[in-house]
Amino acid sequence: MRQSVDIKRVLEQNRRYHDEAEADVYDNRMGVIHDPFTVRQMIEELERVLGRPLPTGCTVVDVGAGTGNVAVKLAMSGRFDRVIAVDISVGMLARARASAQAAGCSIETVQTDMMRLPFEDETIDLVVGCAVLHHLPDPLAFMAEVRRVLKLGGSCIFIGEPSKWGKRMIETLKLPLVVANRVYKLVSGRPGVSWEHDNIDVHTFSISDLRRVTAGYENVRLVPEGFLETVLDQSFFTAIRYMQGNAPGVVPVVTAIRRTCRSLDRSLLNRIVPRNLRTDMKFSAMKPARTGTASVA
Repeated sequence: MRQSVDIKRVLEQNRRYHDEAEADVYDNRMGVIHDPFTVRQMIEELERVLGRPLPTGCTVVDVGAGTGNVAVKLAMSGRFDRVIAVDISVGMLARARASAQAAGCSIETVQTDMMRLPFEDETIDLVVGCAVLHHLPDPLAFMAEVRRVLKLGGSCIFIGEPSKWGKRMIETLKLPLVVANRVYKLVSGRPGVSWEHDNIDVHTFSISDLRRVTAGYENVRLVPEGFLETVLDQSFFTAIRYMQGNAPGVVPVVTAIRRTCRSLDRSLLNRIVPRNLRTDMKFSAMKPARTGTASVA
């Protein structure tokens, strides 16, 4: 994790980038699908990281919900009384509401600067987040805020955070595409908007970083996963979906390859790739039901 950032600049860049550049294209670029298979897949992933079944009949908040990749699937599952999507981007939340409506389910959306969650103390049963902490100015302060709103004994689950070494591998593999894209913009005379990506994708995480992030919690589970799927998807498939996603057969083929890679990760690579070299940092933790307890697995 970076130790010093410009909080105001990070928040403003993330808000503008996700409103202006990401809201209309994110689901297509990232291959987001809402169907029974992906709902089941999401529930299984969250339960694997939590280490037990998800609670039911309660209130769950998806922090940094974006276009609703997690929130909509949780609402589709029918397991929760309330699903609340929280994000800094109004545009992304509008997409989340549209996706929920298209899927025939209901979510609540709340726009916030992600510095303070707009909930009373100890009112939320479960907090989930996917690829959110690396965008925030201060993940440590945010996790304290998550702990504040959780009920005693309530849990949080975070998935999809970039690992330090995984990000380096992906950036190296992406370099030819990045260079080609810059040359194309220069030659075509369409430079587009220049975003401060160091102030958008702010952090990467190691195992030791996750231990710091979860300080003050108990029943902490650190579950770094993934290698082949994430490396290929972020290095190549994201660009293919973005540029050729409307071509017949492209998305189904890429999705099938991703699922094959995911199966290989789970059956083999998650066992042999060192934890710090895995690409997706995931963890769960519980707010102590009483003061003075903490443990890490």
